[in-house]
Amino acid sequence: MRIAALMTVLAFVLGVYGEEDTASKLLGRYTGIKSFSCDYDRVFTQSSTGKKSSDSGKILFSAPSDIRMDTFTGGSLAEQTFVNKENTVFIYHSKKSALKKKSAGEAGEYLAFLQGFEEVKKKFDINDSTASIDKARKTGIEIKDGAGLLKLTPRGTVGNVKYIFLISVKGEIDSVVIIDQLKNINQFKFKNLKYDPKIERSVFSPVIPKGYEVSDF
Repeated sequence: MRIAALMTVLAFVLGVYGEEDTASKLLGRYTGIKSFSCDYDRVFTQSSTGKKSSDSGKILFSAPSDIRMDTFTGGSLAEQTFVNKENTVFIYHSKKSALKKKSAGEAGEYLAFLQGFEEVKKKFDINDSTASIDKARKTGIEIKDGAGLLKLTPRGTVGNVKYIFLISVKGEIDSVVIIDQLKNINQFKFKNLKYDPKIERSVFSPVIPKGYEVSDF
C-alpha cells in the first residue's frame, strides 16, 4: 500500500514538473525580450451558430507592457487597441468612436506570454493539453500537425475569458485561442514574428482622429 501510494505521488509530481518544464521552455523564449511584432489572421467562431468571421492585423509590443493591435477588415483599418499597465484605449474607425478604460483588462492578458513564463504563472494555472489536440480540433480550433498545446486557466477574473490556449510549433507560439464564458472561440494565428525589432515608442501613443466620439469607461 505504501509503495503504491508513493508511486501515485511520484507520478503526480513528475506530471506537474513535466508540464511546468514544457511551459517554461516555450514561454521562457519570451522572458526578457524588449520588443516583439507579428502579423495575424483572426477567426471568430460563434458557439451557438457555428458562424465564422475573420479579419487580420498587426501586433506590436514594447516591454514591459505596451501593446498595440491594428485590425483590418477588407483591407481597411477598422480598429486599434492600445494597452499599457494603467489604460486601454480602443479606437473604432468604422464607427468613428473611441473608448478609454482605466485598466489594462483582458486585452493585455491575451498576450501575457510576451512577458515570459514567470509572469504568466502568476496569473494563470498552466496545463499541457497536447494529448487533447484531437478534441480541440473538433471544436473548430485550427492546430497544425506536430503542434503542442498549453491551456491557461485564469486564477482571477479576466473579463469574459474562460480559457486561453497557446498553440506552439517547433518551440514558437503559432497562435493564441481565447475561449469565453459562452464558449465562443477567438483564434489569432501569427506570422512574420520578429523578436526585439526596433519600434519607436511614439507608436504606442493613441491618436484619436478629430471628430470621433470619445467615451470613458
